[in-house]
Amino acid sequence: MRKRKLIYGTGAFISVVSTLGIIIALNYLLFRTDIRYDVTEGKSHTVSAQTVRVLNSVDDEIVITGFYKDTGVDRGGFVDLAKEYSRRNGNINVKLINPDKEPGIAKKYGVKEYGSVVVARGDKVVKLRLTDPITGGILNNSEEEITNAILKLTRGSEKTIYFLSGHGQRDMGNSVDAEGLGLLRKTIIDEGYNVKEYLILRGEDLPRGNAILFVAAPKKALSLKEIQYIKNYLNRGGRAIFMIEPRSGKELVSILKTYGFELSDDVIVDPSSKLEGGGDIAPIVSDYPYHEITEGFRFSTIFPYSRSIDILGGFNSTVLANTGAYSWSETDFELFNEGVAQREESEKAGPLGVAAVVENAEDGRIAVFGSVDFVSNVFLEFSGNRDLFLNTLNWISGDENLISIRPKALHSGNLTITTKQVDLIFLFTVVMIPAVILFSGLVIWWKRGRL
Repeated sequence: MRKRKLIYGTGAFISVVSTLGIIIALNYLLFRTDIRYDVTEGKSHTVSAQTVRVLNSVDDEIVITGFYKDTGVDRGGFVDLAKEYSRRNGNINVKLINPDKEPGIAKKYGVKEYGSVVVARGDKVVKLRLTDPITGGILNNSEEEITNAILKLTRGSEKTIYFLSGHGQRDMGNSVDAEGLGLLRKTIIDEGYNVKEYLILRGEDLPRGNAILFVAAPKKALSLKEIQYIKNYLNRGGRAIFMIEPRSGKELVSILKTYGFELSDDVIVDPSSKLEGGGDIAPIVSDYPYHEITEGFRFSTIFPYSRSIDILGGFNSTVLANTGAYSWSETDFELFNEGVAQREESEKAGPLGVAAVVENAEDGRIAVFGSVDFVSNVFLEFSGNRDLFLNTLNWISGDENLISIRPKALHSGNLTITTKQVDLIFLFTVVMIPAVILFSGLVIWWKRGRL
């Protein structure tokens, strides 16, 4: 009897030790090789594809320095995030500084608050503040902030978006009103571009190479001098983005036709979009023909009050986004003004293009959107709107390596359960499972006692 118990005990001991040894060995191996697997929704602990592309372009040293106390939730969150950067590129070095213990370094960078982060490349420095004053951790968009800082430091030259003004365009400084473009302006700046207003009649020429002309739904017609200037700019290989709303910009429609864009005099109507949160004249788009801009793009977009865009043969052009099959090109504006939209046989049925791009022989690039509300304050953050616009902007500027999906803010998941469900969970976890384990143990003990 004792011999048999000794054999059973020795076998159980060896099994436990062996299992623990395997677990310890696997943990050590994973630690040494830095293998990680993110099981969170949305991969919240893994840097985005945009960040990876930016890091792939870093070929000299960048130092990310966090100024934190020796303990704190924000310190831990920063370390976890910053290690993802250094893990993916050996040129990214991460440092932790306690400003109380090393005030000289804090003074060097002008750091006066805990939670400050300095991203430096040589003498060029970008300062960030990543601590969330409410939660005590790091901000949800900390990855975006750090990635944008690296992007600003590594751009070979500064590129500027020149926003055409003087014709009743949307206000790029308005971040409050629904129709304003203030949030778009901030987004463009965060992407590493400069933004300036531009008035052609002042006689200033756009600099070649690092300028992008942005024309956003002018309400008043351009003069002959302005039209000729835009033609000359595009003919010299200029790069530009046009947003032409329905029933406006006839002179711009004529200019764009010479570069392969066919902008119809219509309004797109799509009743099926109401089922997905859109509206009759706010089509939801999920069809993106292949292009560098849309490669891997899997988000829906919304194009409120949009005209349709087609491309002409003989040009290196591509439609970027199409509406659904139930949409149509409404051309009867008299009925439309009365709030009536009925498809006639003569009106073109969907899918209809709402965005297109062309690349001409002079290395110029042009993008045209049929809606400006697409990037207004109220719609910019709708699903993929922001990413589609920024991908297009990066392609226009020649930064194709930056085209991807940007970091997203983290979203907390909530589990809502009823009182009955709480009681059921209690019954299984606190009563039934322990009872089963106890009963099984007693049965095994009783059987072994009879051996």
